Amino acid sequence: MNPILHVEVPAADLDRAMAFYRQWLQVDIDTPITVHDCRMAYLPFNDRGAGASMALVHGADYLPSEQGPRIYMGVDDLDHSLQRALQAGAVLCFGPDVAGDWRVAEIRDSEGNRIALQAPVTS
Repeated sequence: MNPILHVEVPAADLDRAMAFYRQWLQVDIDTPITVHDCRMAYLPFNDRGAGASMALVHGADYLPSEQGPRIYMGVDDLDHSLQRALQAGAVLCFGPDVAGDWRVAEIRDSEGNRIALQAPVTS
């Protein structure tokens, strides 16, 4: 079982972060809710499915940073996903590169968080 259940990505500007992730990941994002004095916007997830849920969060304890934990986003086509991220305003930190059976790249998102993209190597 994957021990990661939920990931919260800090956002200095929640509307900007939502626009970035919508454009990059081509997903609908729920209307933000308020939890513990924070505004949270959930990306699509299935409670019964595999993998973790993810929310963009704006609040006093949520500070975007390149030095925080790295989130690896699984993508089907690394080059296409990376291109969409850059078009949405991401900055390329490194890659794409091969790491064993995986291709990886890292970007800085609209809020300054360092996010990794990972896809299987295809022949």
